[in-house]
Amino acid sequence: MPIPAEITPREHLRVFDLVREAGVDVSDWKNFAKGAAHEASNPKYCYEWSFLQPGRVVVLKLWHDKLIESNGHIEQHLNLIADARKEPTGSRVKRREHMRQAIHIAIDGKLPIRVIVMKARPPRITKTGKKTRTVDHQILDPLPWAVVSGEANGGIVLRRGAPTAPYVDQYDCTENADATPKKKDVPAGSVFVRDPSVRRRVLAVAMGLCELCKQPGFQLPNGSVYLETHHVIPLSEGGPDSVDNVVAICPNDHREAHHGKLAGDIRTRLLDVIGKRRS
Repeated sequence: MPIPAEITPREHLRVFDLVREAGVDVSDWKNFAKGAAHEASNPKYCYEWSFLQPGRVVVLKLWHDKLIESNGHIEQHLNLIADARKEPTGSRVKRREHMRQAIHIAIDGKLPIRVIVMKARPPRITKTGKKTRTVDHQILDPLPWAVVSGEANGGIVLRRGAPTAPYVDQYDCTENADATPKKKDVPAGSVFVRDPSVRRRVLAVAMGLCELCKQPGFQLPNGSVYLETHHVIPLSEGGPDSVDNVVAICPNDHREAHHGKLAGDIRTRLLDVIGKRRS
């Protein structure tokens, strides 16, 4: 699949207008020395690489020449942590960190990601010998994007047209979980409440494949892939509600991990999976 013509930038549109079109409130842009007449050039915002409308949308700026075709999908692969280590200035490091935070907010809140696709002028060499890129044209992609993979080392895969929550678990299908692990009273006693951000990140790492048997989860009508999240050391045994104790596995393996004759062996294998994630 070639990169679609509809996301090939041909005009130098303003970031201010594109961010507003994506659904972000830009009313604060006018609050700087030059005032409302020059709000689009507010340096606090116009040089950023990511924008957030809480609870609604995340907007990211991506380079057109970094888009790739992968198995019939248009994607961009990032590693914001590794790239930040190579940056020469503090401002660019901060922008990468803001972008990383925005991506995690999108994952945790199941927010759509809108992408401003940028096309650069030919690079120029600075006095210090470094290449710099200047935006020539940019456009707002009409389709939303989503994170389809996230790794502990900072690797992120963004995919065009993917569902807002491309990977879901049993709690997405049955209830809205609170944000902190705690107990709540129910008629039969008490249950633990799971942190949805932990589940979101584990599902993103698994990328739709059971972390035990490596088989894909099944697809839901909206295109999302279903796996079940599982605490390897149960919360009832003092296990933490963290990415270092939660895996994404298929329903069959999940039931066997709880009730099967080989449950102890499965726990050992899943602890090894988590150990390999850390390394």
